[in-house]
Formats: sequence, C-alpha cells, structure tokens
Amino acid sequence: MCAKVYTAKKCEGNGLGLKYVWGDALTDSPDCIGPNNMQYPTAAISRSFKNLWANGRTARSHQPRTIDPEITRQALLHNYKLAQGDFSITGHARNGRGFSAKESCGSPSRLCKTRYNTTAPMYGVSLTSGQPVTIVQKFPDLLQQVVFEVCESKECDVVHGECTQTYVPYLFLVIPLGPVTLTGQDYVLVESGCVCKPKNLASTASEAPVVPSF
Repeated sequence: MCAKVYTAKKCEGNGLGLKYVWGDALTDSPDCIGPNNMQYPTAAISRSFKNLWANGRTARSHQPRTIDPEITRQALLHNYKLAQGDFSITGHARNGRGFSAKESCGSPSRLCKTRYNTTAPMYGVSLTSGQPVTIVQKFPDLLQQVVFEVCESKECDVVHGECTQTYVPYLFLVIPLGPVTLTGQDYVLVESGCVCKPKNLASTASEAPVVPSF
C-alpha cells in the first residue's frame, strides 16, 4: 500500500505575475513555499498574533470585530474605481479594466490598457535592502490587502509610444526570511499603473533598476 505524499505548492498569488510581490493570502495555501524554499511561517505568525493579544490591555471580549476580507477587497476596488473615474465595471466584478473610449484622449497614464485588482501578498522585495521579506498575513484577523494595476498593452498608438509599468511603495508589516521572527515595517513596490512614453524618449532613456537584484 502506497501512502500519498503531500507536496506544498509555490506561493504564486493565483498567477498574478507581479514583479516585486508574490503569493496571495486569499488564494494560496497557508503552507505554500516561499522564495527561500521554506513554507510560509503561518504557525509563527499565529503565535506572535496570539501573544500580542494576550499581552495587550484590551480584554478578549472587547477586541474589535474582524471585518470580512471580501468586504475589504470590494471596498478597495470600489474606491479605486471612483478615484480613477472608471464607472464601466460592476461592483461584483473580480477585477477591473482601466481603459475605455472616453479615456483614449486623456493623459499619458490613460493611453495604455490596464487591469487592476487586489492582492494580499505573502512575500515582497524590500525597497530599503533589496532582499525578500515575509509580509505578515493572518487570515482573517490581519490581512494587508493592496490594489495593483498592471499593463495589458505594450504600445500606445495615439502618440506612437511604449506602455511602461509604474510602481508605488506600500508600507507593510514584515518579518525577515529565515529563523528571525522580529517583526517590523518596510516598503515594498506594487504595480500602480501604466504610462505611455514616446518611443524616442523610451529608447534613449536608460532606467536604473528600482531595487537591487537578488
């Protein structure tokens, strides 16, 4: 009789393919494998979270009610849609498309087709050190969700340019990879939009890497 061997999968974030963050606490297994080939430290995070409440002054019965992560996700998408002036998608859409006919004559940031959604990343690249860090996620008590927006087109024909991905730094509660369990805060870049740059400008400008390679 052969026993079935369970193999944990990589933290892939539902195939989002983001550059500086990966894994999604809402879709990936809590024991998925991170960039250090080790399982996400779910147990260590749970212990730290439990000790935090045990050492706090607030009684267990007076702790704030946990908000449904899906409600938070929908609120993030809704407010992001309003901020972008995009009213073309329904409130129940899984993700949005930040491009429509009314935007074709807008600013350079509206000349490129984009897609936006939310994610609760499990790992990221530190903007200060350039090294991978574990982003603290504990379902459903502590979920650090963010909105990302990625390029879906490579060229913008209106001004004969190239669509360039932009990023914005988010401040996360993180812990270093490895045996260290000391938590802290660090900035991690997340996709934030798509800008159209004229091809002659894009070809002459040499962009330095945002964070060191690892």
